[in-house]
Amino acid sequence: MKKKIKNTNKKIVKKKPQPVNNNSNKNKKPISINNKINKEVVKIENKSEKGDDFLYVGEFINNEKNGKGIIYYEDGTLIEGNWKDGELNGQGIFKTTELIISGEFIDGELSGQVEEIDKETGKLVFKGEYSQGQRHGRGKLIMIEDGGELTGTWVDGKMTGYAEYTFPTCNGRFKIQGQWLNGDLVSGKYNINYQPLRNEIDGKRLPIDDREREYMRRLEHYQQKELSKECRNFILKLDESNQNTISTSPLHIDLYERFHCFVGKQSTIPNSGEGLFAKIFIPSGTIISFYNGIRLTHQLVNSRSWSENNNTISLNHETVIDVPPHLNDTVTQYSATISHKANHLVPANNSVYASFYHPRFGDIKCIKAIKDINENEEIFVDYGYSNNDTPSWYKVK
Repeated sequence: MKKKIKNTNKKIVKKKPQPVNNNSNKNKKPISINNKINKEVVKIENKSEKGDDFLYVGEFINNEKNGKGIIYYEDGTLIEGNWKDGELNGQGIFKTTELIISGEFIDGELSGQVEEIDKETGKLVFKGEYSQGQRHGRGKLIMIEDGGELTGTWVDGKMTGYAEYTFPTCNGRFKIQGQWLNGDLVSGKYNINYQPLRNEIDGKRLPIDDREREYMRRLEHYQQKELSKECRNFILKLDESNQNTISTSPLHIDLYERFHCFVGKQSTIPNSGEGLFAKIFIPSGTIISFYNGIRLTHQLVNSRSWSENNNTISLNHETVIDVPPHLNDTVTQYSATISHKANHLVPANNSVYASFYHPRFGDIKCIKAIKDINENEEIFVDYGYSNNDTPSWYKVK
């Protein structure tokens, strides 16, 4: 038995924060300062200047912003750095409600090497090139919620051209490589690395223990023997579901997921139907499986009975993901993701639901191990029910 809506949301965080193009030039006054021609006397003052939506506090030379200063905006953002002739130039910091962005400013706009830091967690979000206040050029985007990395080229703030997505766990052995357009994957393939890993700094091979050696062997066998030519050559693209369509390729499996787990015909819990099982040893912290489905509103799902919501999970405050009954068969109906086959068992839960961004499915949920899970062990996940809203079978646990 499963549940009405698995409630796993702790906090909604944007995956791809896009900084706005901010020019620090506010009410610039074209005043000529001290030079050999006019021989004006330079007078450096610390004072403030207030506009319709900002307050500047810092140094002025002859009534124009020159030197160190900060602009405070009414929406809570600020820009801090060194001004020259009324505009920010050189190293500076731009703080929004979500991000701390530091880098080189040219004539009031971020241009050059920039770092974006998530304000709440302190984690690096983006490192790369900016031009005229937005991402433009080579860079790396790190997903805040799951740690996946997207490396490539941005054009006018959006990923465009060849890029490489690296899954957040498994030491970067699983990647999706291909072409992106305006931030979306349009044509890509999985790249699975079963060779010894090397140090990124000096290129030397990293030490290999028995477990890693076995992992490499299993990866090689998986790619060379288990996967069909069709699976290996399947072209990936962003295929985000909607309220009517779960996927345009519902029977094309996800290669990362199927290396880690499989659907068993019978759960170890009596009368619970199928279950999700570990295909290999899975260390704690590993992303195991993905939860895609059609996208419905909470209002619609809450109006239905428990029996209609066996495979629903809350994505965020607006959307519920659902694998409806007519798509429940993973052999003939839907097998692109299989997280919906995981059961719940207190106190044996060995995994949790988490938010995840997948280049093929978009924003979805995943299952992440919170304990080491042995090969062929069943994967149990906490459904996250509230005490006052649970199905009858859950209350007796």
